[in-house]
Amino acid sequence: IMNTQQGMNKMDEIKLVRKSKKGNNLAFSTLIKAYEKDLYKVAIAMTKNEEDALDCIQEAILQSYISIKDLRQEEYFKTWLIKILINKCNALLKKNKKIMNLDMEITEDLKIEESYKLDLKESINNLDSDLKIIVILYYYEDMSIKDISESLNIPQGTIKSRLSRARKKLKEILSINEEVL
Repeated sequence: IMNTQQGMNKMDEIKLVRKSKKGNNLAFSTLIKAYEKDLYKVAIAMTKNEEDALDCIQEAILQSYISIKDLRQEEYFKTWLIKILINKCNALLKKNKKIMNLDMEITEDLKIEESYKLDLKESINNLDSDLKIIVILYYYEDMSIKDISESLNIPQGTIKSRLSRARKKLKEILSINEEVL
């Protein structure tokens, strides 16, 4: 059933989605298991906190389980599932932002300035959240511009320009750090 390099092949995924829509719990579990690493990578990148990431994943799985019968295009199950997860993460971040202390932001900015060496992952984490999620989905999740556009409900042109802006920003961050060394 599994294609080890790219997770699950589309035909198997569509069959499992159709079975899941009819109430087959094993089929649904198989789908979730196939994408659990992808879900984790997206959630941890967005929340930067394992506990929050796992909470968001759990909520996304529960919502997708409840809503799977409403999924119209079976071939977009992964995109749909990640969109649900992104919405859960954004809701949590929005809630936490209200609680977040301004001092933490200032301290974080100082840490960035004091840092002598940033690797690519740290650089990506320092991008604005709207750029960071696109970089993660495009480069780490191998999602197409079209799939990212559908997941985030943002026009494809906006995705392309944000991706371009993110690349430029990463290049700046990484070149500044090379000069410091």
